[in-house]
Amino acid sequence: MPSSRRHLVVGIVISTVLIYIWPLALPTPLLEPDEGLHATISQEMLEQNEWIVPTFRGEAFRDKPILFFWAQMVSLKCFGMTEFAVRLPGLLFGILGGLTTGLLAAVLFDTTMGLLATSIALTMIMPLSVAQAAVHDVALVPWTNLLLLSLWKMESPGSRRRLWLIAAAGAFALAFLTKGLIGAAVTGVGWCAFLTLTRQLNVGTILRTGTALFLGALAASPWYLAMEARVPGYLSYYFIERHLMGFATDTQPHANRPWHYYAPYLTIGTLPWLLYLLPFLRHFRSTDFARSVKRQVLFLSCWFIGGVLFLSTASSKLSTYALPLYPAVAVLAALGWYSFSTGRLSSAGTAAFARVVMAAGCFGMAVPLIVLGICGYVLDVPWPPAAWFTAAALGVMSLLATHHFHTRRDTAAVSALSVWIGGLTFLVMTWPVQIIAESHSERELAQWVRQQDELPTPLVMIGEKPASILFYLTADQRARLRQGPLICQTIDVVASGAQDIEPGTVVAITRDALGTDAGLPAEFSRVRPESVGQFLIFRCHDDFREFVQVAWRPVREDSD
Repeated sequence: MPSSRRHLVVGIVISTVLIYIWPLALPTPLLEPDEGLHATISQEMLEQNEWIVPTFRGEAFRDKPILFFWAQMVSLKCFGMTEFAVRLPGLLFGILGGLTTGLLAAVLFDTTMGLLATSIALTMIMPLSVAQAAVHDVALVPWTNLLLLSLWKMESPGSRRRLWLIAAAGAFALAFLTKGLIGAAVTGVGWCAFLTLTRQLNVGTILRTGTALFLGALAASPWYLAMEARVPGYLSYYFIERHLMGFATDTQPHANRPWHYYAPYLTIGTLPWLLYLLPFLRHFRSTDFARSVKRQVLFLSCWFIGGVLFLSTASSKLSTYALPLYPAVAVLAALGWYSFSTGRLSSAGTAAFARVVMAAGCFGMAVPLIVLGICGYVLDVPWPPAAWFTAAALGVMSLLATHHFHTRRDTAAVSALSVWIGGLTFLVMTWPVQIIAESHSERELAQWVRQQDELPTPLVMIGEKPASILFYLTADQRARLRQGPLICQTIDVVASGAQDIEPGTVVAITRDALGTDAGLPAEFSRVRPESVGQFLIFRCHDDFREFVQVAWRPVREDSD
């Protein structure tokens, strides 16, 4: 293996360990609401031996398809009811997303481009951040990558079209079982635009693409039909209300967001690699190399721009919907580095690229210390010497990346930069994230419940929806609380008297909901709540509602 490729492989392995393997060793509690909710659903399905209908507290959960739940169930079955088992599928899907991005780049260009794209895709801020939480969107990226790769090969001269048509159908089936039609929609707009601009949009390409999608939908349909049989009206809800109405109206969740909603996520989320893409795009068209890869660049550009336009047109918007677009940026950024390292940029482009690398390298030396300092100030936490040593070591790594670039060891520079990002993730996940997660978790509340002589029934939660609390309880406690005595309510409803709180009821209120972080009104000192994580625990008596009304008054007046 050439030394340039060996550098990239080493960087990929080290950054993968730091970003996607090390977090599994950390005691990070499940994050609310999505991670805790999905974990509890998978746990409940496994305990009920239910492989068709996702359920939460006995009720069908209709908002997500089944594939990611299956992956979590298998993980929970193999590794037990642990945070490790919950997060393992998402982190593996994150790795698979990076690897399939590299595979696509290798098919479009060559092996070196594939390694560059893999290194970049694994270390973009948004994809690596989403992979840390067990959410379905991260599982969609590998399938959309493979879908586009198959479509590209299917329309390439001399390819075995039937084979690639079947591969495209399989990738679409997996995407369909992961997130419904959004995978095909986000990538399909760009694919159709590419076929149109290259004058390939004809009866043949339409039939082949349509057949691949039809066969994929047919392969995924048994689960959807089984779900409809078990939960009548599911197909109408999921495809009409959530898909069609979510795109065309503001009646669904995540609506009423501006058309430019995705701009900051796609800008910040692709850092730091976006910085190296800009000089490449500016000077790319003036080179002979540009003409030799024009078709591939057009394909990647259509993929990204078409997806952005589709998502921006939709009424419902969420940052994770754009995850299938990040691989396009990763491959283009890899092409920027490849063009520079092989001397195929214009002189102006080479100079601009060098300035960006040097500026980013100098800034990167200070970033870890700045991040640690700001987090320590905001959280009011003194970090241990190991944290500061790690931050200082990352500064040296940034300097090393700049040195490699300056001595024209460009792939070594990319490798060092990917390790720097992995180290920064290691730093943040090991220290600041642990403090933040603990202060926004239901784990300590669940541990408090487990320690009680009797299960508190009913248990009223205010300011936090019940999700991972069930995951952390014993199997017997989960079974009892699923039947109804676990109530979620808002502070204003309790204060107004609309929610009946009987004496003896256990109420867990988050400090954020109550509007206090420390002391309680002196006149209610005999309430004497227990402090458990982010919650204050009250065993209610007749004075409780009056206490809530007084303690909550500052928050209510501010909101008015």
